Amino acid sequence: MLSRVVAGVLLAACVAVVAFEPPSSDVLLSGLLWVPLFAAATMTRISLLPQLEVTATLSSIVIVAAALLLPASAVVLFALVGLLSREELNGRATLAMALFNRSQMALAGALVAWAVTPLVDDGAAWRLIVAAALGFVVFEVSNDLFIALMLTVRRGLSPRTALAGTVNPMPKFALNAAVSAPLSLLLAVLVRDVGFWSVVLLAAPLWLSHRAQQSAREAQDRAEELAVRVHELEMLNLLSTDLLRIRTHDTVEPTAEAVLRATGRHTVRVDRSGEATGATVVPIAGSEPAVIAVSESVDGPTRAGLEAAASLIGLTWSRLDLERELAETERARTALTGRILEEGTRERSRIAMSVHDDVLPLFAAAQMQIDNVGMLIEMGQLDRASVIIEKATTGVSDGICTLRDTLEDLRRSTLVPGTLADGLRKLIADLQARTGIRASVVAPSNLPDLPFAVELLTYETVRGCLANVEKHAEATKVQVEFQLDEGRLVVLMQDDGRGFDATRVGTRSHGLALMRQRAELARGSFDISGVHGAGTTVRLEVPTW
Repeated sequence: MLSRVVAGVLLAACVAVVAFEPPSSDVLLSGLLWVPLFAAATMTRISLLPQLEVTATLSSIVIVAAALLLPASAVVLFALVGLLSREELNGRATLAMALFNRSQMALAGALVAWAVTPLVDDGAAWRLIVAAALGFVVFEVSNDLFIALMLTVRRGLSPRTALAGTVNPMPKFALNAAVSAPLSLLLAVLVRDVGFWSVVLLAAPLWLSHRAQQSAREAQDRAEELAVRVHELEMLNLLSTDLLRIRTHDTVEPTAEAVLRATGRHTVRVDRSGEATGATVVPIAGSEPAVIAVSESVDGPTRAGLEAAASLIGLTWSRLDLERELAETERARTALTGRILEEGTRERSRIAMSVHDDVLPLFAAAQMQIDNVGMLIEMGQLDRASVIIEKATTGVSDGICTLRDTLEDLRRSTLVPGTLADGLRKLIADLQARTGIRASVVAPSNLPDLPFAVELLTYETVRGCLANVEKHAEATKVQVEFQLDEGRLVVLMQDDGRGFDATRVGTRSHGLALMRQRAELARGSFDISGVHGAGTTVRLEVPTW
């Protein structure tokens, strides 16, 4: 609201100036040339000494030149009409700001005209030079005062602070004056002594110079941006190369810090604890609360490079975590496979000993009985021969039954890769046929292909649990159910038997303890819950790897 009041007051002052001393018709007619010149000057800004950051706003040059030739009222009128800024064309300037900008520059031009009028009346050359220098100083000072007034009103700054933020330091002000004042004098002399057509001749090279400088500046900006991008890519390439060689977590931070410090201009610290602080802190995604802390504030492109570096560091930590997990998984799989193979070897040895100790003696005894039968027949002792033949037949039958049982044990302990569900269904069917226990297997249709070690572990565990149900549970039904849970295979075995105290499993059952050890080797778990008279539930959980 106050800014609108200030703009309104300045506009009213401009109107008063024009009304107090109305320009003549000849002067008004010259406005047809001055107004377009004012508009073109406002839209153009040239860099005179880029190395020293010396720029010339053509609007100030044109206003001072007009003040050297025109009365104050004409300068105000032409400035109000002609000072069209880029912000107004782009719609970024409010009405109040547009009025303020035009009014304050118009009043500054009026002050210049009043200040230089005594010097330019007699037309002396030296007085005109002094008038041009004085006019530029008056314009710059009054312009700074008006802007400081608006900053005080709009932003609540103190007049001292507002003025300090608007006034150019003396070296820069002096250089601007040394360049701009002669241009104002040259423009005034050309218009007065040669004519407005000479302004076109002067403006053409200035415009071309302005466009050339603008193009060069744009090309330089693009080149600088490209250089920043190239530097960023070089840094990221070097960082990614070094990070790929890392095999331990504790070398990630010093390696990344060394690369970032060598390729940047700041002090950089990589901290996985999240306790590092700095002017700029870039979080490392996926490894929170890890951050990259920079000692100073950084610009947009530099921050983008740091964010890309943070992503590489986070990916390196993730890669190392995965490599460690895979290594642990491989060690667990190797240990499990070794344990299962060891147990399989013991089982085969047991079967071989059973054949040797139980089956072979029966067949050997039968063979000896048969040899005795021949001798008894030759001796005519047919009654004794009949008795021995009966005993031999019984021995052979017993041997065959024992061998059949042994082979059946061997068949049940053998699993073909990829046939876990079918193998368990056969176990269930055998259990049901032998005992009459109602048994079932519930497995999902999308059961994935499992490593053979996992299949063996699951098969042996279920087989052992079913054997316990058959021997101890006195159950009427049992169910084996498979579930998949985020990369893990869960097997639930439930029966309705007499149950038992699960807290005493570790001291009572060597077989259950062995099942638990197998599961832990596979980085899984084996749990039993049972209550007397309420059945037993066994839960086996192993990763599918």
